[in-house]
Amino acid sequence: MTLFDNQNIGLFENNGANYATYRPVYPQELATALSQLCQNHQTALDVGCGTGQLTYLLSKHFVSVIGTDTSRSQLEFAQTAENIRYLHESAEDTRLENDSVDLVVVAQAAHWFNLDSFYQEVKRIAVQDAVIALISYGVPYIEASVNSVFQQGYWQQIHQYWPDERKHVENGYIELPFPFQEIDFPETFIHKEMNLDEFIGYIRTWSAYKKAQERQEVTAFTLFFEQLERSWGNRAKTHKVSWPISVRAGKIA
Repeated sequence: MTLFDNQNIGLFENNGANYATYRPVYPQELATALSQLCQNHQTALDVGCGTGQLTYLLSKHFVSVIGTDTSRSQLEFAQTAENIRYLHESAEDTRLENDSVDLVVVAQAAHWFNLDSFYQEVKRIAVQDAVIALISYGVPYIEASVNSVFQQGYWQQIHQYWPDERKHVENGYIELPFPFQEIDFPETFIHKEMNLDEFIGYIRTWSAYKKAQERQEVTAFTLFFEQLERSWGNRAKTHKVSWPISVRAGKIA
């Protein structure tokens, strides 16, 4: 399966604007910690970059940064900087030169890849002692009483609409093959203040929601949104939402 195969690519096309608006933003300290793992800071590659959230943060630490994705819609809304170049291509077959990349990151996308083919490509383009990092953020926690409603709805009402690959995000990629010398990485979180409309907008970017739409079975989500509304309080009221970030980092031999 390439990023993304025909079965799953529709879950991410035509959704770039919503991703850019509602998806949580990685903290700057994530990019800083990733850069500190590298001996050289010439080129970083963000594979499956989406709208370029992490790509942009890495641009502050590397001479040049390349972001790749197979979704044109995502790339259309990607964040830009003078030292960022975006390419519309798959994870497993890039146009990059041999021995040209100091850091390879994959944020919230590795579970879609053909990892054997991707890892072969990584070893081809990486310089000696380059670093690879698979990054995911898990199920959010709302720091308010509405969290119990959210968690119950997530696990019991709408979980059936997630693709099977979602389990790898939920367990922090711990079950994915990772044939590299692993490096410890500091605990990191995403925090964001969100009102109800913003939080529901975020849920609507989920591949689970897109799958329910394709099946014409959005009733489960409609009920879920109604339950959140009853427990949230004033729609404009903001609650702190937190996502744990999991990072599997390693040296590329």
